[in-house]
Amino acid sequence: MLQYQSENFGKSFDYRHRYHDRFVIPAHIHEYSELLYVLSGEMTMYIRGERHLVPAGHVAFVLPNEIHAYTDETPCRCMCAVFSNDFIPLFLQQVGEGMLAMPVADMRHCTSLLASLEQTAFTDSMRLVGLLNLLYDAFLKQTKIVARPQEGVHLYQSAIAYIAKHFTEDITLSDVAAQLGYHEKYLSSALHSLTGMHFCMFLASYRVDLAKRILLSDAGQGKSISQVAMEVGFSSINTFNRSFKRLTGVTPVEYRKSRRGA
Repeated sequence: MLQYQSENFGKSFDYRHRYHDRFVIPAHIHEYSELLYVLSGEMTMYIRGERHLVPAGHVAFVLPNEIHAYTDETPCRCMCAVFSNDFIPLFLQQVGEGMLAMPVADMRHCTSLLASLEQTAFTDSMRLVGLLNLLYDAFLKQTKIVARPQEGVHLYQSAIAYIAKHFTEDITLSDVAAQLGYHEKYLSSALHSLTGMHFCMFLASYRVDLAKRILLSDAGQGKSISQVAMEVGFSSINTFNRSFKRLTGVTPVEYRKSRRGA
């Protein structure tokens, strides 16, 4: 089952990186951009179902809402950076509705930039913007942007991208299907096979993730549970409570109280 990483969604200038040995993550997807820098050894990863070997000194670039996975078929040490898309708006504007012909590039000529990225504080957004854009500029010189296929993974990514943009609105599976030009039953089946969730629960996962952040924010402290439910797109407080508990294990009230005391 594909994993949707809701923690990599919805924030502004959100950046983090971590180091891994024998990095293993099954197929997953998220709204943020991602890059993987291999420090030693060789990483085996899959992007859009295609196998790629990433040697030391090379970087793999993963676009938003792109299915990818990491395996331990080959030993390596790597740094994986995940960040919100407002760090690289011009790059994403150039990609548009296209995709990268080759998502892996030899970046050994950019070791000073990569070292600076490693050493920069996660909160230093201005410096991170500069470093990431220099890296993506160097990457674009080694690859090209090509049109996406009209079926298959493109359908899944388009559906998820549309939901991510409109989830606070009163949207239905019929709306998404009509927007993308697919039969409703076909889209429902395709989305379920990708995410392991039916449309309603997948939509609810986006809304609940936003609700969690509102409940803990300073601005959200004065809001009632009903107000939060309406703000994130639920039309019924009962549906909100059921969905929230199913996805988090606690009610919205319990979640707010437990985090206040943490």
